Amino acid sequence: MVYNQYVVFKIEQQEFAVDINRVKTIERVTAITRVPGAKGFVKGVINLRGDVIPVIDIKERLGMGKCEYDDETRIIIVRVEEMEVGMIVDAASEVIKIQVEDIDKNLDYSRSIEDSLVEGVGKVGERIIVILDVEKVLKIA
Repeated sequence: MVYNQYVVFKIEQQEFAVDINRVKTIERVTAITRVPGAKGFVKGVINLRGDVIPVIDIKERLGMGKCEYDDETRIIIVRVEEMEVGMIVDAASEVIKIQVEDIDKNLDYSRSIEDSLVEGVGKVGERIIVILDVEKVLKIA
């Protein structure tokens, strides 16, 4: 059996995931400096151990409203090519393995999420986990 590993996070009560190979670290929310003229879901930048990292609100990027920060809110730092970006999520829950054959790439099911941002839907027991395409999520054009 072939597995892929994913970092699972929550937005409201829904579970999403990104490929673990894209994740650098998971951080608590820290001070975010706004950047004038940035798109609405781009919250600004953070200073992470000397590196300036842009931060987006993934909930807002997916058209699901805005993240409300609490003790569970996290920033998942992901890498795409040479760029690192932080994604604000309601909570980061776990790392899981999903069998490749349990990932449905037929995306006709969804009207609530912009299909182009979804890589597939993983089935783990009774759980349904929406797997996001990090490159497309971070493409701001």
